[in-house]
Amino acid sequence: MLDTGENRRAVTVLDMEAGLEHLSRGTARHVDTLVITLEPYFKALETARRCAALGREIGITRIVGVANKTRDEDDRAAIREYAARHDLPLAGDIPFDDVIRKAEQAGRPPIDHPDAPAVRAIAALTAVLTSR
Repeated sequence: MLDTGENRRAVTVLDMEAGLEHLSRGTARHVDTLVITLEPYFKALETARRCAALGREIGITRIVGVANKTRDEDDRAAIREYAARHDLPLAGDIPFDDVIRKAEQAGRPPIDHPDAPAVRAIAALTAVLTSR
């Protein structure tokens, strides 16, 4: 559950297993927003495109992408261009962040590092996703 600030709307975030099964079975048909992660690799981009298409098929009306683990402007441009070609609006960009990798290895939550670039990007994404 996320605290969305002044409007105090309850928001539930469900991190589903990567892949298409939950969409092909229709188990996600009642969600308000489908957030699809796009990493700068062709296979990941193709999976994101297929997720968006399945989301549309089952009637999800708000589908957005999030660029993830971007290392440089080439990564961001590749994701932006791919998303634009497939009518998938991007809601944010979470950069590759070695602080997060090290926290994961240590079993520590990313939120323990509020100044890390990825954590700041996630906070900004939260604001975008809860603004409607």
